[in-house]
Amino acid sequence: MATFDADLIIAGAGCAGLSALWQVMQRPNEHRNVIVIDRDFEVGDDRTWAFWGTQDAPFADLADRSWARLKVRFPGWETVGQLQNKARIATSGSGQRLYHRVRQRDYEAAILREAAGHPNIRFVTQDIISLRDDPDGGVVELAEGELRAPLVLQSTQLSPSDSVARVRHPLRQHFGGWEVRTQFPIFDPHVATLMDFDTDQLSATTFFYVLPEAPNRALVELTMFSLEPRDNAFYDAQIRQHLDRLGAGDVSIDRTEYGVIPMDDRRPGQQWGQHVWNVGTVGGMTKPTSGYTFQRIHSQSRHLISHWADGTTPSPVPQPPGRYRFADRTLLNILHHHPEHGRTIFERLYASTSIDDVLTFLDEDSTLGKDARMVAKLPWVPFVRAAVAEFGADLATAITRRP
Repeated sequence: MATFDADLIIAGAGCAGLSALWQVMQRPNEHRNVIVIDRDFEVGDDRTWAFWGTQDAPFADLADRSWARLKVRFPGWETVGQLQNKARIATSGSGQRLYHRVRQRDYEAAILREAAGHPNIRFVTQDIISLRDDPDGGVVELAEGELRAPLVLQSTQLSPSDSVARVRHPLRQHFGGWEVRTQFPIFDPHVATLMDFDTDQLSATTFFYVLPEAPNRALVELTMFSLEPRDNAFYDAQIRQHLDRLGAGDVSIDRTEYGVIPMDDRRPGQQWGQHVWNVGTVGGMTKPTSGYTFQRIHSQSRHLISHWADGTTPSPVPQPPGRYRFADRTLLNILHHHPEHGRTIFERLYASTSIDDVLTFLDEDSTLGKDARMVAKLPWVPFVRAAVAEFGADLATAITRRP
């Protein structure tokens, strides 16, 4: 009979690992032993997470800012959308949908503070060398030995099968952002800018993203979809030019953030093996064409921890209808091979569809009829070409797999 070090091991204490830990702590009378492993547990402050949902959405209570109005902007025009009530949509809950911002420092501090009061939770500060799925449990190899548990949730590395999977569209969403104070009041604190495409596209799909706090304070971020990220000085120069164009005057920088999110056509599997499960980005929870991950992470962790708490065999989070995955791959194909079409596609999308309906589509919770009407108004030539290419790739894969 196997000897275990804990009933559950959480390998990696980023957003996904801490989400799983939070779900454990929400279970009443849960006293089984949990080990959380990471190289350090210092509360960070180098990122923010933005998501849409009602006030009862997971971690919406930690949001330091929320907006009911969102703006998109293109050369020559812009539109502002009021977010609506979404009582019928399960993923959005009921009541007023808002766009929330949660800071990494608040998220991590709240969860780690709560965990300090649970004697059944132990933190191990070590680098994770490797993971293994044995017949009787999951194994985490550390520099100082191994730890075992019947269930391991890991967010640190792709599973062996995913790491060798072919990637046809190796795009990245990369970004650099400044939290600024400006000399002149150039922001509307009641309206967050989801996408501002009124800028040079820089041989990619490029836009600015603005989360305002006051008329002279905001997070201003340059976001690009392309194959390779740039160095920090590049983002800094573009942000400075953008603020100059807006008439910001003198600018002071309170904080910076930089990052890269995979946006490729490989959707990683949720299961490494029978006892090891992949969570977060390495578990396929990042939306390939937008980078949004936060709410998906919490849905997955709630699903897996519910199984663990009930003593039932875990199962993957149910997948949305296949049309969403095919649409993601088709758009990735265009942005990879023809980035010059990127701004035009988004412009046509927002010119013909409300921002609220676009968010519902990104939730993969829309109706087939609405999805069809939305897609029908997009530039059809690049989409038809990309869709044919993706269909052909699927057909070729199916043929090669025949016995």
